[in-house]
Amino acid sequence: DEYILQEFGSEPITGVEHHLKETRAGGHVEHMEVMRDFVEAYNASDIYMVSDLPKSMRRDVTFLPCLRCGGFLNFLDTANIWMGRGSSKSVIHYDDQDNINCMFSGQKRFVFMHPSYKEQFEAHPNTKQNRFGWVDTDLDSSIPGYGAFMKVDVDRMDLIQHPGWKDVSWSFVDLFPGDCVYVPYQWYHQVTAVPVRSINVHVWYWRPEYFDTQSCQQKDQIEPSFADCSWGYEPPDLKGYNGHVGVFPSRAVSGSEKQRLTKCKKAKGGKGAKAGKRSDL
Repeated sequence: DEYILQEFGSEPITGVEHHLKETRAGGHVEHMEVMRDFVEAYNASDIYMVSDLPKSMRRDVTFLPCLRCGGFLNFLDTANIWMGRGSSKSVIHYDDQDNINCMFSGQKRFVFMHPSYKEQFEAHPNTKQNRFGWVDTDLDSSIPGYGAFMKVDVDRMDLIQHPGWKDVSWSFVDLFPGDCVYVPYQWYHQVTAVPVRSINVHVWYWRPEYFDTQSCQQKDQIEPSFADCSWGYEPPDLKGYNGHVGVFPSRAVSGSEKQRLTKCKKAKGGKGAKAGKRSDL
């Protein structure tokens, strides 16, 4: 924490939520403008940071080799930092993008359920007919929270109220500092942190429509940091695509789509890089 305060204390942050046990209805904590505000408060309160990774921190994080070629760097969405004093628990949900999530401090367990359950999980949303507790706030604005998720107690699953769960198969992985996990889009998952400080960083990106093998044969492969890349790609609305993949310009409907691709340049290095502390993600 001392290092974070010294090097990044004045960096803006974009989101701090109430409740370590996520409900999606806790709302955002007021007066959390910069990293220092959070670091000086989180150990004595029930708050949790989910924020865009600050720009100066991005200089110290590089991409895992599996993302450096193949076209992935053309379809970057966002990079987030997650930080709490431990014991955080997420709701059960899925993401629309592919996700690589890496632990820098602490330990978390990721529990996964296959997307083949989608039809069962999401049938009759927002009603008692749903056997899993699936709610979608886009379909009913009176439901507290945001997005779509399982409105269940992840610590005490009520099989009388949600009997479908007794037949669900699941898998899990425990992440320690230096570990990363790949979370494919639309895989249902839930994340729990052990009761020690946790810091993890993830990158959301759109899977390329095909693997660009030619980009992996270049001799001068770049190893960019997060700060060396543009972000914010959104898939175009094209016939025959499901909106979950990145589309190369040859498939775009207009020249404007080419401008939407994200790009990376050669790394300049950051504070940690000068001291040999850069981390791959």
